[in-house]
Amino acid sequence: MFLGKILVGYDGSESSKKALSFALQIAKSFGSKVTILSVMHAPEFNQDMEFALEREKIVSDLKWAMEKAAEEKVELEVKTEMGDPADRILKLAKEGNFDLVVLGRRGLSRVGYWLTGSVSERVLRHSPCSILIVE
Repeated sequence: MFLGKILVGYDGSESSKKALSFALQIAKSFGSKVTILSVMHAPEFNQDMEFALEREKIVSDLKWAMEKAAEEKVELEVKTEMGDPADRILKLAKEGNFDLVVLGRRGLSRVGYWLTGSVSERVLRHSPCSILIVE
């Protein structure tokens, strides 16, 4: 099995950090390139301060991810988008012709789980490629 391109859904949660670490180990073994995708929800009216804080946290979390990839000597591409995390992951997985999507089982948003189901569950059901969900 050739794993040239690995996509990791990354929200800075402990679960997504474990997923990234696992993906980096796979990439190191197979010589794969890793892309991490961090998705923010678009700000709603009068939420500028919350959006700024979320953006600041994501930047900090992405720095950790880049340092981890550098330690492992794995090529890493970072993408950030706005929208629904599952939709954005599925779209990029398809358009980018990824070989594997790696996700943590639980992310930061518990409210979103009750409203729409977990991101990992939705990606698992609709992914155009293989999925690895890390506990």
